[in-house]
Amino acid sequence: MTSTRSMEGKGLHFPPSLATDADGVILPAPAGVLPTIAAAVEPSELLYFAQRLIRGARRRRRQPRWSAVNAQRMELAQLCLARALIEPIGRDPLAA
Repeated sequence: MTSTRSMEGKGLHFPPSLATDADGVILPAPAGVLPTIAAAVEPSELLYFAQRLIRGARRRRRQPRWSAVNAQRMELAQLCLARALIEPIGRDPLAA
């Protein structure tokens, strides 16, 4: 489970649940939840959270039970990286 801090200061966890189906495959998060999670991540944590999502997917890449969650991890990392490119993280170093 990958965790980070939300803009409200609360913990965010992905995947939100480790529930499994009858075959032992970990169920992915409901559709439409990923943009909500990406929007809730603290701006200063976006790059670190994306890195942790990618590392988590890499560690479990050969485990079929994690395949759907790994795909969502990569999609969520992409959303976080896109948001990090758009939003300023801190003070603009080019500003006078």
